[in-house]
Amino acid sequence: MDRLRDLFEGYKDWLEILLPLGIFLGLFLFRYAALFFKARQLREVAPLINGEVVLRPFFPPRIRGTYMGVPYQMSFLAESRTAPGRLQVRLDYPCPFDMEVRARGRMQGIADLLAARKGYETGEEEFDSHVLVRIDKGKENAEVFLNNPANREAILAALQDGFTSVRTSSDGITLTRNGNFLTGPFTPDQALHNLSMAGRFTHRF
Repeated sequence: MDRLRDLFEGYKDWLEILLPLGIFLGLFLFRYAALFFKARQLREVAPLINGEVVLRPFFPPRIRGTYMGVPYQMSFLAESRTAPGRLQVRLDYPCPFDMEVRARGRMQGIADLLAARKGYETGEEEFDSHVLVRIDKGKENAEVFLNNPANREAILAALQDGFTSVRTSSDGITLTRNGNFLTGPFTPDQALHNLSMAGRFTHRF
């Protein structure tokens, strides 16, 4: 009887270690299988835009490659209870300032008012009436950039095309648009269009 109790106690110690590990491994495999299934259409698109699909559990699926000689990354974020599905297009093209631009009215209520209060205005009424600008770093460089009418037109074009934000930083240029791209159709033409919209900013610094 004592030997059975000792044997049980030995197995109990192992179970306390292996059970959490098994649960984690199960979640890992489930997440990877779900990502693999959802990213099926991405694997068809990636080679046509000089890219490859990158799948990692607990991270959104991505297409990574180069566009016009600039490394890019397209991340596909799934819809959650607190946020819609999103596509983020990032070009690894360092910028000398940290800035975020959004269309006015995309945020609701007090969030929109607070963003407007701490935002930057260019003095161009047509631009400022449609756009909220926040500059976190490199204000002088950002002001030079925004002083160029062609740059302001590029920002407006991106927002009018359906992007919700344009961000620049030392890490690169990131454009974001809402949509469930993992569950709906996503074609090579759509991917190339998103890349070309982001690419319009790479020759403006």
